[in-house]
Amino acid sequence: MKMTFLSASVAALVLGSAARAQEPAKPAATPDPAATTPAATAAPEKTATPPKKEASSDRPYVDAAITFLKGFAQSQRGGEAGETGWALAKENGAPKVALKVAGKEMEIDVAGAKSPDAHLMRFHKISTLREGEKVKGVTVENVDLKIGDAPHSGKATVLMEEKDGKWIVTSIEVE
Repeated sequence: MKMTFLSASVAALVLGSAARAQEPAKPAATPDPAATTPAATAAPEKTATPPKKEASSDRPYVDAAITFLKGFAQSQRGGEAGETGWALAKENGAPKVALKVAGKEMEIDVAGAKSPDAHLMRFHKISTLREGEKVKGVTVENVDLKIGDAPHSGKATVLMEEKDGKWIVTSIEVE
């Protein structure tokens, strides 16, 4: 009896499938014009992300240090590029900036656009230097200099002061 019921069920399925295959295809539904408007087909709105903060508004001392270092590095070039470098250094540095490299003390005459035989080649990874809550300047993870013809690299401390609401570089010490 189980065989009969099972056989009947299989036969019904086969006949039903054959009957559906012989039915004419129904035409596809036409899309609703209201559903195809740009507003209806646009991707769902994302949640608003907070705007990114600009470093210059949060840490002006970092911007001043970077600008001074870039200017000092560029000051060694000739012509207009060198003049632009000194202008950037003057804008963000004291008239005379103390430079100490591996115990040897020198002075960068920013106002006179003269540097000792020190050339800043590159620098990277700047962090804020604080004493308690007070900002003292920045540290630079790696600075590459040439003192004369001898290359030197190491960690640097760039001390700064805030004068009249503007941060200026006062000294640089490289290990």
